[in-house]
Amino acid sequence: MAFNLRQLDNLDYDDVEPLIEDYIHAALADFANSKVGQAHIQHHPEGGNWIGTFIEFAYLYGGYTLPKMTKANVQEVMEYTLPRKLTLLDPSNTDGAIDELVAFWTFLDQEHRLRSAKAIAKYLRSIETKFPQWMFDPNRGGIAKSFITQGMAAGFDMTTQAGIDAFREEYNRNLPGTAAEVPPQPPSVPMLPGEAFEMTTAPPDMQRAFEQMGIELPQPGEMVNPMQLVTQFLGGLVQMDPDAAEALVESLDDGNLEDEDPEAVASAAELREELQRLDWDEAIALAPADQATLNDQTITATAPGTILLDLQIALDMLAAKAVPLSGKLQHMPAKVAAEINQRLSHPVAIALARPVQKSYPNVHGLYLLLRATGLAQVVTQGKTAKLTLNQEIYQAWQQLNPTEQYLSLLEVWFLRSHPEMLGEERSGHMMVGERCLQAWPWLTEKASVTFSDYNAQDRYSYFLGFYNLALMEMFGFIAITPGQPTPKKGWWFKKITATAWGRALMTALGDASDVVAYQWPGILDPALPLGDLQPLLAPYFPQWQRCLALPTVEFRPGRHVFKVTLLNGPETVWRRIAMDAEATLFHLSDLIRESVDFDDDHLDVFTYKTPTGITVKAYHPFSSRELHTTEVNIGDLPLPIGGAMEYLYDFGDCWQFEVALEAVEPAPAARGGQKTKQKAKRKPPKRWGEILESHGEAPDQYPDDDW
Repeated sequence: MAFNLRQLDNLDYDDVEPLIEDYIHAALADFANSKVGQAHIQHHPEGGNWIGTFIEFAYLYGGYTLPKMTKANVQEVMEYTLPRKLTLLDPSNTDGAIDELVAFWTFLDQEHRLRSAKAIAKYLRSIETKFPQWMFDPNRGGIAKSFITQGMAAGFDMTTQAGIDAFREEYNRNLPGTAAEVPPQPPSVPMLPGEAFEMTTAPPDMQRAFEQMGIELPQPGEMVNPMQLVTQFLGGLVQMDPDAAEALVESLDDGNLEDEDPEAVASAAELREELQRLDWDEAIALAPADQATLNDQTITATAPGTILLDLQIALDMLAAKAVPLSGKLQHMPAKVAAEINQRLSHPVAIALARPVQKSYPNVHGLYLLLRATGLAQVVTQGKTAKLTLNQEIYQAWQQLNPTEQYLSLLEVWFLRSHPEMLGEERSGHMMVGERCLQAWPWLTEKASVTFSDYNAQDRYSYFLGFYNLALMEMFGFIAITPGQPTPKKGWWFKKITATAWGRALMTALGDASDVVAYQWPGILDPALPLGDLQPLLAPYFPQWQRCLALPTVEFRPGRHVFKVTLLNGPETVWRRIAMDAEATLFHLSDLIRESVDFDDDHLDVFTYKTPTGITVKAYHPFSSRELHTTEVNIGDLPLPIGGAMEYLYDFGDCWQFEVALEAVEPAPAARGGQKTKQKAKRKPPKRWGEILESHGEAPDQYPDDDW
């Protein structure tokens, strides 16, 4: 069978996991058999490891598949993911990496015509000398990798236990409080805490890891030296089979809870109750100066930032007139975005010939908040989509005081917003708040950060996003000194300076996120009302009594009529299917397969978006995923009339359908009349829907089979 480049595009992690190894092998074979691949192999007869590693890490840590990958996605993988997640033991391990990846993306351009392939190959070539440095930069790695690379840089053999032990002794001598004659560690190298602490009950994943390596963890209450504990762990990893060691580290790094006892994992509502009872002063212990900054801040329309004033400007424009949106990304026209930009407190100067909404990061950020809060909603009329004011949510917004408005927006931005709401597909699992917190040290490593040219800004463009920088300024976290854009270029900023308010609030949010391990109740269950940050911040802002009410999806009774179109058939094939509101997606999948005469031997998934733009996937009941098709009623779907969802059947052959909601008709009236006694009869199974029309002949489900 020919290599299916798009095989992974519409699958989730659990479905990709058993396929990705074969997918990588097929991609390598396709590459090796191509002209580009043959030319590359002549000069590099041994290779393929970097291509396979790139494909795997891009998907595992970013959710990126080859056909949908952009230059920005590749930048994230090369500059952030690989240096952080992949540990190399010799600088020579990077030899040929860029040549191999450039050849692979050139092949994808020539053979598969991927739109971004040329730009990606050009970018990869531009980092040829930088990539080896990134892979051995301790500041780009986690704590374990930092320890390994420090040892290697100091000349120790970190592939053996003896080398690790020798470096540990040297490392400990450099910890604060040691002899004065020992030279200190370079300030650029982060050090582990040297002071002992009291052991608490280890998380289950850590307990399993140490048990697997045969290492006994200290008992709760014992004093523990963190350096010794990490060294024991690293020493155990060195002695393990490399594949087993990698799997063990991944299980810790991802915080995998799939093997936990479900009853032991608290629900989001229970977790919120725990956070409300928590003594946050003791849990995060803010410095007195930061506490004073929070206590002294009065929130108004223009302080500590202009976010309330700027958001109201956008709301006033929507109140006057609905804004037409583009088809796929559902963004505002450039003319409207430019008009909003000029009215804002800090207009962004650009010199692009053909700007789009994203070209104005401040407007792009406000659009994110409008969607995430539900203050604005996308209304579809036929094939036309418009952004309109949600009057119900807007009236609730107007009832809040400035403190309640600001802090509600803050929680929505940090804990309920995701790049996907802006149309950024395959943007990874991290919510916007986690991205901001991880990028914050870049902004505060000096009193201010300066930018000499556009290249210096790249660090912020793909992982954090310029729209989040603009929001940071509107929320008062930073002050941005703008520069004059060069012709045909976008926003340029010369300097960024963190404010005292930004430093204090980001410290509080960062420490609190560490306490909950980024598992905020509102992230775990987006259906919960706002309120996660109230126990943390309300003591500083007693005016915060109410939160903004977020939109909910109401059950829609009646008969739902869908047009179901097979997208990868040989000709136009579509069916019109009607379903009861009480039916489930499982019942709809049965009728879709029946309508094209497919069997029911494979798994399937429905994919649709919430009103805020977040993707929801409902899987076959036999899948291990959390949401199943038996749990979603047709009447609960958030599809507007004219809106569509995707149906994927058979994760191997990947039969793709578009399921568009055409109408919701009133439910048939119950039959009246006088009741008469009749002989009891067995009722037939309820038919939850029916096939109304069929157009086009469905293809054979297994065209290549001989039986």
